[in-house]
Amino acid sequence: MFREKLSELQKKRFSSKPLPSGPAPYTSSNHFKTRTSDFKPTARSWEHRFSRDALKQNASVLKAAAIVKAPDDTITLGTGRPAAEFYPWRSMAMRGVDESWRQRGGAEISCTTGENGYDLAVALNYGFAAGSPQLLRFVTEHVEMIRDPPYGDWECCLTCGTTSAIDLILQILCNRGDWILAEEYTYPGTIDATKSQGLKMLGVKMDAQGLIPDDLDLKLRAWDIASGKKPAVLYMIPTGHNPTGTTQSAERRKAIYRIAESHDLLIIEDDPYSFLQLETDASEPQADSSAQALVDRYMSQLPVSYLSLDASGRVIRLDSTSKVIAPGLRCGWMTACSQIVAKFLARTEVSTVSPSGVSQVMLYKLLDETWGHEGFLGWLRNLSAQYRQRRDILVEACVRYLPTSICSWVIPAEGMFLWVRVDLSKCAMMSPGYGRQEGPLPSSSIEDQILSQAKANGVLVNKGSLFRVDHIYPAEICFRLTFAAAPQGDLDRAVSRFGDAVSSVLELDSVSSLYSAVHEDPCIAASGATKNGCSARLSQKSGSKSCVS
Repeated sequence: MFREKLSELQKKRFSSKPLPSGPAPYTSSNHFKTRTSDFKPTARSWEHRFSRDALKQNASVLKAAAIVKAPDDTITLGTGRPAAEFYPWRSMAMRGVDESWRQRGGAEISCTTGENGYDLAVALNYGFAAGSPQLLRFVTEHVEMIRDPPYGDWECCLTCGTTSAIDLILQILCNRGDWILAEEYTYPGTIDATKSQGLKMLGVKMDAQGLIPDDLDLKLRAWDIASGKKPAVLYMIPTGHNPTGTTQSAERRKAIYRIAESHDLLIIEDDPYSFLQLETDASEPQADSSAQALVDRYMSQLPVSYLSLDASGRVIRLDSTSKVIAPGLRCGWMTACSQIVAKFLARTEVSTVSPSGVSQVMLYKLLDETWGHEGFLGWLRNLSAQYRQRRDILVEACVRYLPTSICSWVIPAEGMFLWVRVDLSKCAMMSPGYGRQEGPLPSSSIEDQILSQAKANGVLVNKGSLFRVDHIYPAEICFRLTFAAAPQGDLDRAVSRFGDAVSSVLELDSVSSLYSAVHEDPCIAASGATKNGCSARLSQKSGSKSCVS
């Protein structure tokens, strides 16, 4: 399957014209697609969904003048950029990690001024908003092989990271005072971008599979126009959700897409975690362990993207290098219909201009010249195996150190987060300044006390209210833990410190609470939760509700 697609794009590359050259070369995904789009339908018109500012926004006239086709020997006196001779660098050198993690001191990677692959002088110049031809070609091929949008006029463009992309997308789709929809817990960067633009966000209820379609449909059908214009944008993190770690099933995604169609919603699919697959242990023996079979098996496990379901061009998919390569690159890519990409690039030209040329060189040299498409997928597969180990250690520590009579979680199948819920309704609590009370204390106070105590104990976690779209505190409080950031050897100790914070604030004994829960709750006992860990529990299908929930 993968080999056939790879062979097809290699033939395309071999027969294609040379990549555009010169400073800030104009390029487009349409130059790099392996299959003609003639047999696919085109996206519907989205002009009615553009903001008032976007309708007035045109491409930069100065930048448009610079991409006019001219003879090869043209001498430029019109563009305000210094010549390469004035740059204080002539080359850059790096040492790349082997995609299989076997050779951390792997291949030598370099880029020099004047080279054919990617001229460093071009990378250090102003760049084209959509990205360099070299990197955009790789990204377009990647999206076509993995996602294969079912309509013809889709395009990719590079972004300066997902947070920047979300801010620009909201600018071109929304007017001040508009509402957008999102899961009831979501990425705080999007909440902040919404507020800064004078937009309002409405949260949609979630369950163990993420956003609930029925609640989405109900909110749209019952929309009161007195509250403002009916929402036209749905923002989601469908895989390895930040912060809850949930992943929408294929059936759930199809149901949500049908609702988007019926209410004419545009979908922003923020998906930085889908390649972090925690379901299959890479150390387990496989019937066919060839590189091709391993890549095919990994690809078959990837959740279906909304982009792959999209027949009308209503999905704006965001990918990022931050979670799978390095966040400091500040580089990702967006895939959407040509109309939306054109408006996005026009906005980019008067804001971020283009992603860093140095970051693009680093990515191109690693992804294309060193790894290639198969090597990149091998890296993602092996990265997933590393994260699976860390997830298992964190979950085992949660069973060992958290008071399981009141704490629960869902084991994530993708991503890098564990969402710990603390049910305050089961506690009788003593808290400084409040005294003994019947029933739970205000959850915001307890949340802050646990967070403060955890910091004092020497561990940092995120409180759930930071991610909540509204400011209503439910009967439970939540904390987001990540198994990706700390050294693997510190994870057990970190959870122990967090567990002590929970227990001390709620006046519980975490160890005795665990043992009493094991003896009293047959579900926990059957899961194999013991002082030495929870291996039986982790053999359950990831993403299903934990026994302690």
